[in-house]
Amino acid sequence: MAPLAPWLERSAGATTLDERVADAAAAAPVPGKGQQGGDAAIETLPLSLGYLEGSELLSNLRKLDPDLRVLTVERRGNTFTAGRRMLPSHSFPSGDPALVGGALRATVHDLYPRLLPDGPARDQWPQALDLDVFVPLLDPPAGTARFAAWSYRRLPAEDRSARVSFLLWPDFYSDVVLRLRVVPGGAGAQPRRLEARFTLANDHGRPRLLKGVYLLGVNPGAWDEPFELPDDPAQVPVELLSVLMTVEPEGLRLGSSRR
Repeated sequence: MAPLAPWLERSAGATTLDERVADAAAAAPVPGKGQQGGDAAIETLPLSLGYLEGSELLSNLRKLDPDLRVLTVERRGNTFTAGRRMLPSHSFPSGDPALVGGALRATVHDLYPRLLPDGPARDQWPQALDLDVFVPLLDPPAGTARFAAWSYRRLPAEDRSARVSFLLWPDFYSDVVLRLRVVPGGAGAQPRRLEARFTLANDHGRPRLLKGVYLLGVNPGAWDEPFELPDDPAQVPVELLSVLMTVEPEGLRLGSSRR
């Protein structure tokens, strides 16, 4: 059995990219090219990402309602209510090339649904979650930096990171990688590692990088099929428990003009 201790030691407090140590960042392994410490024996499985259809029309995603109850779109002085249909992120034709040429703001909001349920479903929630983001370093030393973005602990007492926001600079030649480490609920739980690499192109099976709302499933294959989210998050099946993340452009894009 793989040891659980290394998976449970990290606190649920998030750090920021600016706080990383350069030496540690340079030494961080490139995902898929070798692992560190207690992770070595853990198989890497695909991280399933769902995308909220039409969420590219939502504004100020950084302050999105984490329950996804209030989804409104302002157009020409009118207010419309957006739908709650989740689609597999890899099912879109491609990522959005317009996102190249400037910064993107990624925000990890919370779990969705975010409230620990009562009854037997409570024990089906993970004991621990750690979300890491791997980004290419723009300045020397060249390499990949690992950002410990967000964490959750159910035991011994529920604890989770606050909402955290950070900037990314995507391009066509380097990957933004998400890695979610999961200790499932239940006795004898085997830790697992889920990983996804965003693409701006149409790489088979990879999540598309788009402006909008993503749900990162804590279970493999969680968002491989379309799903209509209920109005009440408490009605979401426990198998679809996810980490809620949004992506949106920050500031002007290269080639854009001021208005």
